[in-house]
Amino acid sequence: MIKKTFTILVFTIFLAIPAYASEKEIFLTSAAYPPYYGDKLENQGFITETIREAFNRVGYDLKVKFYPWKRAEMMAQKGISDGMFPPWHTKEREKWFIFSNPIPPPNTIVFYKRKNKKITFTTYQDLKPYRIGSILGYAYPKKFTEAQLRNNKSYTDKELITKIVQGKIELAIIDQIQADYLLKTNYPEQKDNFEFIEPPLEIKQQHLVISKKTKNAQRIINDFNRGLRIIKEDGTFEIIFKKHGF
Repeated sequence: MIKKTFTILVFTIFLAIPAYASEKEIFLTSAAYPPYYGDKLENQGFITETIREAFNRVGYDLKVKFYPWKRAEMMAQKGISDGMFPPWHTKEREKWFIFSNPIPPPNTIVFYKRKNKKITFTTYQDLKPYRIGSILGYAYPKKFTEAQLRNNKSYTDKELITKIVQGKIELAIIDQIQADYLLKTNYPEQKDNFEFIEPPLEIKQQHLVISKKTKNAQRIINDFNRGLRIIKEDGTFEIIFKKHGF
């Protein structure tokens, strides 16, 4: 009788385990974007550690691989990866992805220039004379893309910063924190020669996205949002934030 009761109990517990418990392994792609995220950063960077911790709190294991942005996005669009992080929200991207709640901090997008270059503008058309560096595959302000400026494309932000240091472009459209980090890390003797133009072009929230081709995509996003809320409420997020110098 005891054996029979134990068997029934085990069977009942087995039935109570969610069918997707064995599916709780998430593979995300991204592109290195120091100091926010990247393979060479501690725990793959602040954003990666935050996402991993949020997923862990709701029972998921996370695997991350970094590629050039365009490839990382393509893999997520096609469902080769479960999703990616942390793109900005756009209507176009809604065709492929379900977006999480914002993951702090937001990106502050600015034009970087040499301090000895007297460049000011009221409209984007004022920038027609200048070579402007941007990244292939990134989303930029609509008015910027419609202005048809002299847009010099790079594959990585490090390449973009190298171009402005070498004088191949006059302006770089880039996140303010990342530009400071890349100059300090790669060109410390040059870092004081550059500045950004006020005001910022945009302040954009960062998100985790799950491909609509991924099984249970909406449930994964809901679980992640719950995990993110947990680590914010219990102070883990602030600990990670400070550990990485933000």
